[in-house]
Amino acid sequence: MAVARRVLAAAVALLALAAAGCARPAASSTDEAPPAAGRDLGAARVLRGEVYAQRDSGALQLDLFLPKRRSGPVPLVVYAHGGGWDAGVRTLDADLSTTEALTAERLLGHGYAVATVDYRLTGVAQAPAQVVDVADAVRWLQQRGGEWGVDGDRVVLWGASAGGHLVSQLAAVAGDPGKPGGGLTGIRGVLNWFGPTDMSAEAQVSHPELRDYSQRSVRKLLGCVPLECPATADASSPIKNVSGDEPPFLIQQGTSDSIVPIDQSLDFAAKLRGLGVAVDMHPYEGFDHGFGRGPRTPLIVDTAVAFVDTHLAR
Repeated sequence: MAVARRVLAAAVALLALAAAGCARPAASSTDEAPPAAGRDLGAARVLRGEVYAQRDSGALQLDLFLPKRRSGPVPLVVYAHGGGWDAGVRTLDADLSTTEALTAERLLGHGYAVATVDYRLTGVAQAPAQVVDVADAVRWLQQRGGEWGVDGDRVVLWGASAGGHLVSQLAAVAGDPGKPGGGLTGIRGVLNWFGPTDMSAEAQVSHPELRDYSQRSVRKLLGCVPLECPATADASSPIKNVSGDEPPFLIQQGTSDSIVPIDQSLDFAAKLRGLGVAVDMHPYEGFDHGFGRGPRTPLIVDTAVAFVDTHLAR
């Protein structure tokens, strides 16, 4: 039953990702918007457009927000944006009222540096390019971070939706330098916001009616439909790559997510726990994909920041 449930969850998740591109839902009319983040998210200094890699498709850039509060080298949180792997931008402070912006502002206030990174979208490159790009951004920050007082040995990876998939995959392959994006060191925790974790061919086998989605979103990411390339699909599935050597995880997701079913996160958390990995799983009743804005936003932010505090404290 668990396998069947995971297969169905993966199929529905990928169908919805293809149709919706990991879009953020509108806020409920009954929600009260929390205070917006401040200009530059309260950073003491922002380095924008730092080029961390050159690809055939162009330069890949990142923005680095440095905190005002410092006591020696500061730990680092690296954010990967969502957008269905084929859309989205790295900018965290374009809309200062989003949960992402509010979380980044709080992290900066707690004395952490926050970086947000580009990665190649599926319009120009297939998997595993996206994972490789985020890994290269982390390595660049670890190598150069000392110039700005950043401690590259204390890093938390954070991603939303497609970005949640990417940071989960990086954690899963961190112990294997031979895998794309593998071998990262210094990763103390992973914060996955509603990211898919199973791209396997099992979904297509059990649900042949989903051929259309396979020809769209998954083919764009993998370069093939999972049934034709099961090994490629498995290689891009965090749940298929975990080993038990992963850092602690915090997974936050709405129970009514219409794009990535909550079962994906529940199964991934169970798999990690079975391997002895510490996992905090926080389902939010009634939330759809994304967190929108409302009176429960502070709880989501508090939970994320508390997780980072726990795993990046000296």
